[in-house]
Amino acid sequence: MLKIGIIGVGGIAQNAHIKELKECKDAKITAICDIDEATLNKVGDDLNLDAKYRFKDYMDLINCDEVDAVQICTPNYLHVEMATAAVKKGKPIEVEKPLGLDYKDTLPLTKALEENPVPNMMCMSYRFKPAVRFAKWIMNKNLIGDIISIDVQYLKSSAFMEGRRLDWRFVKKYAGTGVLGDLAVHLIDLATLLAGDLKKVSAQTKIIVKERKKLDSEEIAPVETDDYCSFIGEMDNGILANFLITRCAIGNVNTIKFDVYATNGVISFNLNNPEELGVCIGEVDVKSDGLHTVKVPKEFYAKQEQSFVDLVNGKECEHLPKVEDGVKLQKILDAILESADKQKWVNIE
Repeated sequence: MLKIGIIGVGGIAQNAHIKELKECKDAKITAICDIDEATLNKVGDDLNLDAKYRFKDYMDLINCDEVDAVQICTPNYLHVEMATAAVKKGKPIEVEKPLGLDYKDTLPLTKALEENPVPNMMCMSYRFKPAVRFAKWIMNKNLIGDIISIDVQYLKSSAFMEGRRLDWRFVKKYAGTGVLGDLAVHLIDLATLLAGDLKKVSAQTKIIVKERKKLDSEEIAPVETDDYCSFIGEMDNGILANFLITRCAIGNVNTIKFDVYATNGVISFNLNNPEELGVCIGEVDVKSDGLHTVKVPKEFYAKQEQSFVDLVNGKECEHLPKVEDGVKLQKILDAILESADKQKWVNIE
């Protein structure tokens, strides 16, 4: 039985990690850590954890003998520091995205993994959606021919959530970026998984909601991170990519659209319906049905947390996102920010 400790038990830990880990028959949560005592005790009570396994200092969790592997679900600026500490202790890690504040920030973790190569995984959760895994299989079989272009949208309206205050996501020193690191990173990851590396980008970013009340007072403070981003890019083999990511699209709770256009067909998915895939493959579809929806076969279903447990136990699933993928994504995010700032194309090294 794999014993897992979770650092940071706020929203993403409660709504994603813990829910899935409870379904794992070969793993259990044995320790948690959070600086907020109320959250720590709420989650600890839910998990029926003894008080001695509810930590406020993350090093106490990492050093705990009842923890075999560590999951890091904290604000972005803490990811690398905490993951590096766990790796140096020889413990496998699962890290929330984005990996760090920028590419330079990720280097200590890269070095630590070179010196102590423990099992590691990035939380690129959309890689585990059935539609994505089925799409990758179709493309690997070359059923739609050579890719021409990719069009991607991630639309939310959460920037206009009534009463939303200046939490850490809106402060650059804690988050690094806004929708780029929070939302766009998922779709950039899918694009590169399906179609290869991004070579260069031309981007625009904008802060639409420019100020908010602080968390602990009625004082107004500026928002420092982007809530809108659009960019075009060129990928391997000259593939064209178009991205639109925003928290300011009223009428959209969480709309994710992904279209792949190729010489012999189209793949289209909306991750509000992750068990379905839009396809138009070959001459028959083009001349008759056109783009139509199919159910994803059960063989393409996967769970993120079970995949992490399996990885630690020596069984790695296909398309598993690693820390090295997080590092590559960080380079792309840096290039997008540079392009938006300098208003020019930026190559990705």
